[in-house]
Amino acid sequence: MLQFRVPSWVNKHQFEYENADELSNSVVSTIVFGMKKLNSNNSIASIVIPVWNEEKNIARTLSSLAAQKTDYSFEVIVVNNNSTDGTQAVLDRCGVQSFFEPRQGIPWARQAGLEKARGKYILCADGDSLYPENWVETLVQSLEQPDVAVVYGRHSFIPPKNSSRISIAIYEWFAEISFKIRGRKKLHLNAMAASLGFRRDWALEVGGFDPAMKRGSDGRLTFHLAQKGGITVLHEDDARVWTDSRRLFTNGGLVKAFVSRAWKEIKRFKEYV
Repeated sequence: MLQFRVPSWVNKHQFEYENADELSNSVVSTIVFGMKKLNSNNSIASIVIPVWNEEKNIARTLSSLAAQKTDYSFEVIVVNNNSTDGTQAVLDRCGVQSFFEPRQGIPWARQAGLEKARGKYILCADGDSLYPENWVETLVQSLEQPDVAVVYGRHSFIPPKNSSRISIAIYEWFAEISFKIRGRKKLHLNAMAASLGFRRDWALEVGGFDPAMKRGSDGRLTFHLAQKGGITVLHEDDARVWTDSRRLFTNGGLVKAFVSRAWKEIKRFKEYV
């Protein structure tokens, strides 16, 4: 289904700020209180978020996670991957657990978080994304099934301020078609770590995230985990995350992104059918 509008819950977390000092006391209090209420020393899940220069976004992500409605306790681990802006100051002000990973690259940061985590399940998230209030509940419920090794959901893009979502929705519709074709034989290729869950012990057994891969380490890990159990794809809105669209509008904009994706999928079509 085409998503022409941004859900109202997203707007609750779209507060404006530039740095840690500009975060309002009410926002910080809400994040701190929410995290304390949901966190536990015996958390069943660990949410791992790698960040690099996400000073202007990470508080929004934390706000959405602090608003989770679930009976499952979880911990949040943010891995600061050599940020040169004020990301760490925001993390400190929000009182979130964070670690520094000096080896540059998302796979290094995700792997560091995986190794630090204490939960039975790992839920991967991104520092520029917003999570619906039932996201943790939905992913963990699926992972509680004994035959499920990996679960992942979809994502949609938040348009730039004062912009329409129509063109982005059409782009996402095309992407969804390519996902369905690709998923017929290679379901692991559709896994994206913005909304990905798996069993921690199994992930460590298969080596976790491959730091040698600049892109696709989430798909590679999913491929290896699929040897231990099934892959569940969640299509419901409770598993759909909303992420910043800045990458769509850089390096040529939305049209170039569409053409690039179309050409890539056409070249690989024979592999999928």
